[in-house]
Amino acid sequence: MNSPMAIDSIELWHKARIRPSIVWRYRLWCNGHARAVLFSGLKDKSETAADQIHLEAAAAWLCRAQDLSGDGGVIGRYRLDRGWTTSYPETTGYIIPTFISLADTLDPSYLSRAAKCVEFLLGIQLESGAFPAGEIGANRTNPSPFNTGQIINGLVAWHQHSGDAVVLEAACRAGRWLVAQQDEDGAWRQWFYHNIPSTYSAHLSCWLAELGAHCADQSFLDSADRHLDWVLRQHRPENGWFDNCGFTSEVQSLRIADLHTIAYTLAGMLHLGQVLERDDAVDAVRRAARAIASVLEQHNWIPGVLDHQWRARADSACLTGNAQIALLWMDLHRLDGDDMWLGSAYRAIELVKQSQLLRSSNPNLAGAIPGPAPMWGWYNGGVVLNWAAKFFIDALLSKAAIEADRPGVAA
Repeated sequence: MNSPMAIDSIELWHKARIRPSIVWRYRLWCNGHARAVLFSGLKDKSETAADQIHLEAAAAWLCRAQDLSGDGGVIGRYRLDRGWTTSYPETTGYIIPTFISLADTLDPSYLSRAAKCVEFLLGIQLESGAFPAGEIGANRTNPSPFNTGQIINGLVAWHQHSGDAVVLEAACRAGRWLVAQQDEDGAWRQWFYHNIPSTYSAHLSCWLAELGAHCADQSFLDSADRHLDWVLRQHRPENGWFDNCGFTSEVQSLRIADLHTIAYTLAGMLHLGQVLERDDAVDAVRRAARAIASVLEQHNWIPGVLDHQWRARADSACLTGNAQIALLWMDLHRLDGDDMWLGSAYRAIELVKQSQLLRSSNPNLAGAIPGPAPMWGWYNGGVVLNWAAKFFIDALLSKAAIEADRPGVAA
């Protein structure tokens, strides 16, 4: 995979052109592939449908990703170059609360889907209490701190719903393993992705904090607090940037990051600040969130890679990151009561709606959310992602909840 483009000025992603190599790489002769790729490059896309239609389509695609797994987990992605992959423990974990929410708002049958996710995860938990890295088809033995944190999120949500003591004990075993792996300075390095610490692990420690609050375990809260301090040491208060929030040491040295990991960092810090009652964390998130809102206002879209000066470093969008940032802005609206956050959030959601494969003759694509826009862009090019669908669904549900409390106010 090529590195994100280091550029000072860019054309809008929808003006990109399809290269001949894409025809072969993405098997454009297969059912629905050509339409998906060509649609993603159109300058003038058809108007989006009502939010409910987009929600139901994304939820149906997520169901298909679970039904085809054969093990109760949710398959990570459908790739245009090779088809379906295998169940992804990390994302299966945080899809659990999404299924619970869909059961409340769409159809009670989603509860049985959440239960299947839980059963799958309990069946692959390692003796140490950790959960495996990556997708299950590639690894069942090597642990991952980040994946373990995301799965704790789902297990706690299921325990809150069901009261299942076995599930809570599994979450606590995972939490104890995380505490044991944490370094003295508050970071996680061993077993972490590429064995380097990253500030996006705030989206790990926030679930450890939630677990500590849920079961009144001070060791989990203390661990999360130490990590919050470590992340804040990477924060640049002059403009809100968090250093070391990228996936690799090369990206971190360039002080750039995918919008996806930037959003992980900010969402994790906001949740940490609220659970631990740390206003310094929440204030740091506000500064970064305002900066990204300014990027959206300037470009009318959000580049999928940004640098430490909040400049574009890719000519494609990261749709997962768009949905995540929209969620963050709506959470800040709930906290601050400032409608400015809603304008940015709703615009980011609309950009994802424009790129959703709302209709396709290929059931593996219908309703799916691609990694980038256009589909051949930087972040998971030629792939539709279960975590993109998850965050998009969460964003639509969050928007609907806000609008339900604002009668007569147009979105």
